[in-house]
Amino acid sequence: MRGVYGVALVVGFIALIAWVIAVAASRTDTGNPEQRFGVRGRRVVGALVAFGMGGLSAAYGGWPAWAAAIAAFVAAGAAVWYVGTV
Repeated sequence: MRGVYGVALVVGFIALIAWVIAVAASRTDTGNPEQRFGVRGRRVVGALVAFGMGGLSAAYGGWPAWAAAIAAFVAAGAAVWYVGTV
């Protein structure tokens, strides 16, 4: 499962960096990911990062695999809620 968490974390970080660069580089609203993907896109990126970080931290913390999976899903759910409210 650590591989799944790692892939989710790397994909999430790449998406987050691409999102920040696209926002900084966009001169119009059409190239801005905030306008194109909105809250749903931010939630997906936040969930990927949180899922990877929650799962890896629990897995390397010595938790059993089932507890690490639950922690990863709880972290992703919390990120979806938080990113949607900010």
